[in-house]
Amino acid sequence: MRAARRAAFRLARTATRWNGAPAGTTIIEYAVALAIVAIVLSLAFGWQGSITKRRLQNAAYLLEGDLRFTQQTAVAHAGAGPQAELCLRPDGYDIYPVVYQDPIGRTSPAAGGTIKRVNAGAEYANGIQFTPDASAASACTVDPSRQAIVFLATGTPKFPDTTSHSVGVALGGRSMTVIIQPTTGMTAVGP
Repeated sequence: MRAARRAAFRLARTATRWNGAPAGTTIIEYAVALAIVAIVLSLAFGWQGSITKRRLQNAAYLLEGDLRFTQQTAVAHAGAGPQAELCLRPDGYDIYPVVYQDPIGRTSPAAGGTIKRVNAGAEYANGIQFTPDASAASACTVDPSRQAIVFLATGTPKFPDTTSHSVGVALGGRSMTVIIQPTTGMTAVGP
């Protein structure tokens, strides 16, 4: 009986000292936490390349559509001026017709009002660079220091030759190309 009482007393004393909190963290718990963090980081890193690719595609297809819009603008304003321009800026581009200052004599072409303004960070991701090949671009009517893709009033692009030209779209080491056909002005996005 005395032994049973001592055992019960020891058990009661041990139970009152334990407060429910673990005494420490085991190596297994550290390993599991590290594995979870590694899985989350690897999933996040894998998505980054896919997000960059999608941003690049969005900008390339936006440019393709806006080149077509510039062509339509040139044809629509054919009576008022000789061409329409997609004028590149460091942070986007503008689309505007070039109109004659003297519509009767059809002389003194100057930039008309901006029809569309596309800004980096709003319509497409920041950091995207548009680079036309050297012979595809002309000087902008608004600012001759900037490059423009020009469509004549007939709807054909203003190129010095009859070969296809391109505009490079680049972001983070990746790139795509928007190809412009010389006679029809048709555009296509390529790798």
